[in-house]
Amino acid sequence: MSRLAAELEALGGANITEALEQLPMPSFVLDRDGVIRWVNEAARAERGDTTGAQWGTVIPGTQSAEVEAVLTQIFCSGDPAELTIDLLDSDGQAVPREVSAAPLKDGDTVVGVFGVAARAGPDGWHHSTTAADLGLTERQLEVLKLLAAGKSTGQIADELHVSKTTVRNHIAHILARLEVHTRVQAVLLASRAGLVHTPPTRPASGPSDSSG
Repeated sequence: MSRLAAELEALGGANITEALEQLPMPSFVLDRDGVIRWVNEAARAERGDTTGAQWGTVIPGTQSAEVEAVLTQIFCSGDPAELTIDLLDSDGQAVPREVSAAPLKDGDTVVGVFGVAARAGPDGWHHSTTAADLGLTERQLEVLKLLAAGKSTGQIADELHVSKTTVRNHIAHILARLEVHTRVQAVLLASRAGLVHTPPTRPASGPSDSSG
């Protein structure tokens, strides 16, 4: 029994499968034939249910050779790997992703690959990242910048001359588009993309929920 299995058993048989389904980053399982056998909720929200499709259908054709080389390495060596690639969303737009992939084994045989695709960090973003690249409107970016400046819901409402409910709705849409759960995570992601600037001590003030 692995250490993880032992700890899950100690927690009363905690279900890690459910946790993976709810992971905010797109996650997937491939078989040895390159068929997508499973994707989590975040992946379905970004591109739809690609279960049963070949992995090549979710990336630009120009990157097929690079991905194939990494998959071959995983299946042959049994070692995990990382790469930065573009994944296509439901509109066919390329989204930079940092993919961490690990082999799934049956004994000593690699039978599949499990991967998690996080949004790319500063080196992975296109040189001129815009609000639209992250799926945000200019107004939502404006709200993000005010959050980064440490503004509360009420302060943002006053500054933008809108209601608190409108601000909360903007924040809810921002969290959904950026696939994060808290204001702090949203500000940090936008900061890494170069869209907002955070103070040196605190990226945002107040509680991390959207009640403000």
